Amino acid sequence: MITTQQVTRISKDLENFSSATNSRATLLSIIDKDNLEANSLGLVKAKKWMAKIFDVFDEEIEGQYNAHNDLGEAIYYLDSSAETQNNISLNHVKTLLEINCGKIESNQFSLIEEAILNMSSNERKWFIRYWLRTPRNGMNRGTVAKIIAKYYDKKQAVVKKHLNYNSVEIVCQFYEMNELPPTNLSHGSFVSPMLAKEIPMNKWPTNKIVDYKYDGNRYQIHLDNKNVIIFNRKGKIVTYQFPEIVELVSNYEVKNGIFDGEIYPITENGAPAPYKLMGTRVHSKNIEEAVSKVPVKWAIFDCLKLNNETIMDFSFTERLEKIKNLPNQAHRMEEGDVLAFYHRAINDGFEGIIVKDADAGYEAGKRSVFWAKYKPPRIELDVVILTAKYGIGKRSNVFGTYEVGVKTNGGYQSLGSVGTGFSDSDLISLTNTLRRNVEKYDKGTYFFSPAVVLEITADLVSRDDKGNLGLRFPRCVRIRDDKFVSDINTLEDVERLE
Repeated sequence: MITTQQVTRISKDLENFSSATNSRATLLSIIDKDNLEANSLGLVKAKKWMAKIFDVFDEEIEGQYNAHNDLGEAIYYLDSSAETQNNISLNHVKTLLEINCGKIESNQFSLIEEAILNMSSNERKWFIRYWLRTPRNGMNRGTVAKIIAKYYDKKQAVVKKHLNYNSVEIVCQFYEMNELPPTNLSHGSFVSPMLAKEIPMNKWPTNKIVDYKYDGNRYQIHLDNKNVIIFNRKGKIVTYQFPEIVELVSNYEVKNGIFDGEIYPITENGAPAPYKLMGTRVHSKNIEEAVSKVPVKWAIFDCLKLNNETIMDFSFTERLEKIKNLPNQAHRMEEGDVLAFYHRAINDGFEGIIVKDADAGYEAGKRSVFWAKYKPPRIELDVVILTAKYGIGKRSNVFGTYEVGVKTNGGYQSLGSVGTGFSDSDLISLTNTLRRNVEKYDKGTYFFSPAVVLEITADLVSRDDKGNLGLRFPRCVRIRDDKFVSDINTLEDVERLE
């Protein structure tokens, strides 16, 4: 977590960069880890490449990795005295980080090899971390926005709004010229989604539009002249995961558009299927098999741009009017009682309803009071894994119990441990992920840098004799790899549930 003092220091340090070369913009774009697209570089492939680059045996790389649980750190200790051989520009580093390593060519590998061998040991450590998209630097889009606001003397709200429309680089480049960045959305530029809040019924908007709440994953789909790009909620491109949705959207009779909606699993008869099947779908390495085994549907519930017109600031009513002739509309209440519509949603196998202000614009990147979610009453929390222990019996080779926590002003508050609700594949996936985030080990307990988010449910919130908060009968609902750690619940949220 980056402190206010650190934000101030980083902002001041930016003065040392040349504006002529846009170095400030490039640096901020690199350290904004939430802005980095997946590069298809797996840990196994990275280890093999490091062995080749440094001309050592695979076992040497593996030994260092097992000692440090961090490939960047492993390479650092492999050659800790290395010094920078040639100056490497930030632009060149950014270019190397953006190479799709799943389709890398020999000349591209040569460029990466040359750069790594010319770096100092510390530069290598951080390059490899960013290369693997595991920098653990405490940075997220919100922190980058604070730094930009501090340096350029802008209001944070203004910077966040500009970042909803543009990349970090573009925003900084316009600020350098003392100009405002454009607010027209462009094809392929991800927009942080608007999020719903849990709001009491007496505070729901008077002029409202009510949709089903789908139990799937949130996606943003960009269409331009039959060219389709699918972003997940984190802004990562996942187009390849949904070929049937690509074909569907590519046939929309519009010039271009940016659509907000949900992709959810269905049964053979088209009814909603259990959410856990989405994990099978999105993590499958065999897309054809996944399409066959886990069919999905796409439901549009909003539109940010249509036919070259950015419509985020239009009312929700106006935005829906623009897309009323498109297929795949979300199931929407036309008339009648909201609670009756809610019960119909539950009976149809959906998660609940979303009550939306018909007069409101689209508040990108914000959990807004204009969208109210209403689900069956139960304790549901998004938490982060803090520690874990290996299980026993058939779970002896995987982490079996997980200590989870929520956000506080100074860090994270533990709510106790959860060990149920996980499938075998969940446990394997979690163990493989968490092993890369180990910070320390003590008496059978592994401590992690906060990175993995779980959605859990529990019967109630209680306190022990010492006043510590805990959960009665907690159970994992799903692994939320579509959410950032910054999205988890707070201690205040839990206290309100007592």
